Amino acid sequence: MKLIIFDLDGTLLDTLQDLGDSCNAILQRYGYPTHPLSAYKKFVGNGVQKLIERTLPDHARTTETTETLLTAFKTYYEQQTISHTRPYEGIVTLLKTLKSSGYLISVASNKYHEAVIPLIEHYFPTIAFDLVLGHRTGHPAKPDPDIVLDTLRTLGIAKENCYYVGDSSVDMDTANNAAVTAIGVTWGFREENELRQHAAKHIIHTPDELLHIVSK
Repeated sequence: MKLIIFDLDGTLLDTLQDLGDSCNAILQRYGYPTHPLSAYKKFVGNGVQKLIERTLPDHARTTETTETLLTAFKTYYEQQTISHTRPYEGIVTLLKTLKSSGYLISVASNKYHEAVIPLIEHYFPTIAFDLVLGHRTGHPAKPDPDIVLDTLRTLGIAKENCYYVGDSSVDMDTANNAAVTAIGVTWGFREENELRQHAAKHIIHTPDELLHIVSK
């Protein structure tokens, strides 16, 4: 049995505009400068707390300010998530094909767990994921391999039968730290060169290319 673990933001779902719009709205509310959408491609990837820290001016990156904006962001974002977010082209077909072909599929995201679950339920209502995990309190964030190793233990899969698919250096580092096969996608938020520099085993440009890799 083979398992394919997917990152969420930038891999399964294009969430960039909703993340950027939500963060800019909160920054503006508290009197801080906003950022162009393109900047958020570098801000995201290490969880929501790190996202907030990266958007704040250096002098404002205190624990108190970060926590205040983080709470406000979560409330705002959870009300806005269906505005522009959508699955990338070919993703739903890929997931259905993997399931019908007997593969296990799961999600391992640095987005906080309470936001991941409704996103999966809303955008993939017909997909029976075997496990869905976001960042959970008390667990380290990626690139720590905890979330991948937890998934392997839960589903009873050996590392050599697992592929981790993501769009960033964080994802490639996570896969390599967990000693599973790292697959980088180029349709997400980061550049192909970044994926190669962080030891992606495979680089794919369209979802259907994944089928050729995992079926070998």
